[in-house]
Amino acid sequence: MTESRITTKDLDWWLDFAATCQWTFAKTYAQTAPHDYVVQWRTPGVTHDDIVRAARVICTFGTPGKYYSLTKIYLVSPDGRMRWWTEDRNFTDATLVNRATTELSYGIQNAPSTVSGIDSAYDEVATVWDIEHPIAEGEADHVKHLLESVRGKYPPHVLDIGCGTGRVLDLGLTSPDRHAAIDSSRAMLNVLVRKHPKVAAVYPADIRKLLGEGTFTQGQFDWVVLDGGVELDGAQRAQVAQIARLAVITVNGGEWAVNRTSEEAGPRA
Repeated sequence: MTESRITTKDLDWWLDFAATCQWTFAKTYAQTAPHDYVVQWRTPGVTHDDIVRAARVICTFGTPGKYYSLTKIYLVSPDGRMRWWTEDRNFTDATLVNRATTELSYGIQNAPSTVSGIDSAYDEVATVWDIEHPIAEGEADHVKHLLESVRGKYPPHVLDIGCGTGRVLDLGLTSPDRHAAIDSSRAMLNVLVRKHPKVAAVYPADIRKLLGEGTFTQGQFDWVVLDGGVELDGAQRAQVAQIARLAVITVNGGEWAVNRTSEEAGPRA
């Protein structure tokens, strides 16, 4: 199996490997969505490990795109002519890689951008993050109980700072259409969008830059969930508190701390 980290060496491997593969034209989609594919074992020289490695490369270095109502992660070739994608739910379930020219598009291309322009150490481990940090038995119920005092009738509007691969959504703390995700890691955001394509908003940026630009308004979100690894000074923390109508929730590893910003608690549509 491939190593757990995905780096530019893996990207270079895929670009070279893809150029040598024998791609098969998908006759079933000849008219509706013409593309080629390689499939493990049937395509000469392509193993399951190759496909899994390619799927992780695509998710790490790609960006979201639309196929009608579906959101997928596509990797575009350096010359901009080709794009690759997979159809798997889990990376280890991948059995094939698809290829098409970038001139072809289907439906409105309104997928969120995940490109931050920031090199993040988390990019290399994004595609194994959920495997190495699984949700523990009973964790979702525990966290929901902890947050009950700041929860209204409706799912909260959440600004998730340092969202990673979307643990707030994985735990069922809110619905994707009420979740705004901030992270400087492109690959982490790709994994989040891959799992939760209906996420309301994605901000591929450093939160300090967004705060400096005045991106968010006072009381805009019910909760602000803040990853403990995000470094903020006192003034920035005060800004974050103003954005949260009900609470700032700080997460350090598996420890969740709730700091109410208002005594108000009740339904909000």
